[in-house]
Amino acid sequence: MDWFAVRQLCNELLEELPTASSDVVDSIRESISAYAAVPKHEHMTHVAQQLRIRLAALSERRALNAGELAAAGDLAAQRAVQGIPIDAVIAAYQAGDQHIWDLVAARATTATTTLMPELGRLMFAATSRTTEVMARAHSRVARDIDAGRITLAHQFLELLKDPNTHTEAALAAHRLDLDPSGTFVGCVWLPGPHEPDVSYEAVSALSSAAVNLVVRAADEGRVEVLAQPSEPEAFADLIAQELRNGRLGIGIARHGLSGALQSLTDAHLALTSTTETATTARFAETWLESLVIAGSRPLRDLLQAAIKASQTHPHIAETVRAFAAADMSIATTAKAVHLHANTVTYRLARWTHLTGLDPRTFKGLSHSLVACRMADQHPPGGPEDLPPEGLR
Repeated sequence: MDWFAVRQLCNELLEELPTASSDVVDSIRESISAYAAVPKHEHMTHVAQQLRIRLAALSERRALNAGELAAAGDLAAQRAVQGIPIDAVIAAYQAGDQHIWDLVAARATTATTTLMPELGRLMFAATSRTTEVMARAHSRVARDIDAGRITLAHQFLELLKDPNTHTEAALAAHRLDLDPSGTFVGCVWLPGPHEPDVSYEAVSALSSAAVNLVVRAADEGRVEVLAQPSEPEAFADLIAQELRNGRLGIGIARHGLSGALQSLTDAHLALTSTTETATTARFAETWLESLVIAGSRPLRDLLQAAIKASQTHPHIAETVRAFAAADMSIATTAKAVHLHANTVTYRLARWTHLTGLDPRTFKGLSHSLVACRMADQHPPGGPEDLPPEGLR
């Protein structure tokens, strides 16, 4: 069947390429926020190239050739470097194809209507093949970037440990798109049993326009995170929500490279004060018990009776904890643990008998809470105290 009508239509559309390109670019940038990272003039050039290639292939009644597919792959690789996710890249390319198809369909004549099925087949084949090539190219570059970033992140965190290497750390920070003089929040995550295979990906996914972060795998299955969020408190809430499977320590927001190291140290200390039920600890809230637990080796003998009582009488220890949470109110404690006030009073007295610590006094209660935390950290028969990871 004569293809002359299609060639004529494609030539007409090529003459209108600047307008079509502008319409496609505006549509993409309005609907795909990631493309804000691409300079508009550059974006316009690439879209014009895509539309020109599509129209040329349709005009010549052929599939895309190797050079045209390579150009699409090169562009996908460039978008990977610019940080544009592959789904956004493919959606943008498909928007251009859709625009071409809409123009062809809108201008169909009697001569071209009978050719629409073949036009559709050629367009579908081009879109499908281009998507395949782009996904492969983007994935290859993204993997290389991730590998390089992982290595650089590890080097950056190591350089932070020595003040004498902070000049090199600042250079590494810039390469990681971090501001060396900015505010940092350190976090340490110990993934749950179902998370270890995807721990790096789970944390890295928290990076966004408002939160830049670096991640590295640490010893004992832990994952260290150093973030530079625009809103530290909001980030702390986000990471606590997203990383619920496992245990999480969150450091205080601190400034500069020295502050970055301190915040990460905070997070390691906070992690030591987590329990099976209280799986997230913020150093700003748990600093007292975290610091005590970190240096708990010499305290074990002093609090041995209370540690043992917490382990062998967990229901009494839980009442002591609830009493502290209730600001030493018997009535409030009774409501919280669903017991009669007389039972609460009995358990507190029993704790005093077992431990020699009176929880109805500030000294007795504070020492009791430390002992309960130490019992959580070191169950009967468990290993002896070790300083928190990152401080050894």
